[in-house]
Amino acid sequence: MLELGFFNGVALLTMVVVIGVWRKRSKPKPMESFLVSNPPQDTVVLHQYGPALTVPSISPFVMKMETYLRAAGIPYVNKFDRWPGPKDKLPWIQYNHQVVADSQMCIEFLNQERCVDLNKKLSPSDWAVGHLLRRTCEESLYWALLMWRLVFDKDATIYNRMSIPKPVIWYMRRMSYGRLWSQGIGRHKEQEVTQIMEDDLSALSTMMGDHKFLFGDTKDCVSEFDCAVFGQLCQLVWQMPGCCVQETIAKKYPNLVSFCENMKAAFWPDWEDRLLKTVKKMNCK
Repeated sequence: MLELGFFNGVALLTMVVVIGVWRKRSKPKPMESFLVSNPPQDTVVLHQYGPALTVPSISPFVMKMETYLRAAGIPYVNKFDRWPGPKDKLPWIQYNHQVVADSQMCIEFLNQERCVDLNKKLSPSDWAVGHLLRRTCEESLYWALLMWRLVFDKDATIYNRMSIPKPVIWYMRRMSYGRLWSQGIGRHKEQEVTQIMEDDLSALSTMMGDHKFLFGDTKDCVSEFDCAVFGQLCQLVWQMPGCCVQETIAKKYPNLVSFCENMKAAFWPDWEDRLLKTVKKMNCK
């Protein structure tokens, strides 16, 4: 019993140390330390997570933000530091000597600074539809995605495949329960969350129709809303190991898969180079 108690104590101490190191690396620092000294002029510094398995980032909002930068033709550099910004959020940006957090606020800030408007071809009714689609993805689908990754997938498949330390995975899951419960979706059973997700996907599929993008078939029709929807959908289509949603989308909503493939082809020629397996190979050379 003494030996068992000793090893349990060692395990607990190890967990505390690992989580402490992880949190220290991710803990917000004073604003001055966020700023890149002498940043490239008029170039966005995009702070985000590192590479992931089958999508360049594990975060839908990072994918939204970086796809927007590419679609808008705004020069940027990535900083894979995993440090939350002033609102304790990722991604966030530095532009010259200004810092902005929250992907949507980053986009609105850059629209003004760079005189960019990816929505300029949209009619007022199209803009309204796009706004509602973005809200559906970011305020409904996103939470269902988190439920699958952090609650329903007992093996935490995606995090283990990314070699995230098990104590950190435990901590992430533990910390997520309160957020998910407060949001409301954490109060539902797996079958109920699956139905919520499928209802959202069905509505998106119906609105998409046969178009290559949300509001047209050519690259110049891509809007901010395409970037936001793609950010969420590419995770569900390609990066949900341990979850049945990928098969569900492929079978029931093939036009959503086609949309993701079209966005990837249009703006992500370096997709494979940004995946974790490729980055690891490059670092070993």
